[in-house]
Amino acid sequence: MKKYFLLLIAVFALVLSACSTESPTPDDSTSETPDESGEVVERPYYVRGEDEVTGTITVYTTMEETQQTALINLWNKYYPNSRVEIQADSVGTLATRIRSDEQNDADVVIGGMFAADGDTYHDILQPYTAVNDAEQLYHDESGYYTFYDVQVMSLVVNPELRDELGIEINGYEDLLQPELEGKIILAAPDASSSGWRQLQTILAVMGDEFDDDKGWDYVEKLMPMAFSTTSSKDVYNLVINGEYVVGLSYESTVAALIKDGAPIENIYMEEGNTAMAGGAAIVKDAPNLVAAEAMMDLLASTEFQDIRAQESSGRGSNGESVLIDLPKETELNMVELDFEYLTENKAAMIDKWNSLWADLH
Repeated sequence: MKKYFLLLIAVFALVLSACSTESPTPDDSTSETPDESGEVVERPYYVRGEDEVTGTITVYTTMEETQQTALINLWNKYYPNSRVEIQADSVGTLATRIRSDEQNDADVVIGGMFAADGDTYHDILQPYTAVNDAEQLYHDESGYYTFYDVQVMSLVVNPELRDELGIEINGYEDLLQPELEGKIILAAPDASSSGWRQLQTILAVMGDEFDDDKGWDYVEKLMPMAFSTTSSKDVYNLVINGEYVVGLSYESTVAALIKDGAPIENIYMEEGNTAMAGGAAIVKDAPNLVAAEAMMDLLASTEFQDIRAQESSGRGSNGESVLIDLPKETELNMVELDFEYLTENKAAMIDKWNSLWADLH
């Protein structure tokens, strides 16, 4: 009986010891905070305290409205004491505004900044690495850009106008059909991110080697067929409005517009395609730095990228993000880009484009 009693004491002591031992906190741990209605909001590890992020965060962005709304809704969920103010335009226009305005109040630039841009925008930005950067498939070695997006290119087509012409549009070569003269719109590569990405893709898939004479010969044939704009938004808007039959654009933007009911088609070029990570960055001397850093962490999260995929068919850069209404990259005959070459030769390629355009127009 005595041995049995001692055994019970030993077991009881062991249980108390186990209960008092704390388990390690995982990296993806969450905390809970009640919102204004009293409902508990779980706060993932990449979300800061509600009282830490306050005031207005001014966002310069190339995002279309559906993505803007998705981001603002998620921001308001975690940071009800901070207001998001949006100014949307092409990245070229936004960068010019920041450089020229001494009283610039921008905190972040979201969209239009890519892995191959090198130090193009470093003069107006400051470095920051998101707390959840390890989850990303793409990383900026310079430490300036926070990627949230992977951009694949496409053609936005007005099917009614195409069918009236009695033609098919399946790729770049089809844009040279005489019926399309004056009915194509593209964005200038020196003024818009989509224009620069489309030039990269053309030179990657229409030549025998990247940036060779064969690729540029195609460019010279395409230019007389097309109208050029300084805004990526003009491309798909004017195709939707019926002013142009086809435009050179981004797949995710076109997919989102189709989801919203736009009477257009998303055509992937049969000659091939390219992919590049795109993202955001904090503006140098950002007035609301704490909010700017919190925004970078949110953009890099699976949570935002999954919402963005649901709402606007975005292709995320987070390794755990979902893919909705978009084909897998393995289905698109992808051609790999040399980012170092692009960085070193961007100015020369854009100068060549501008020179050819000036000669033809």
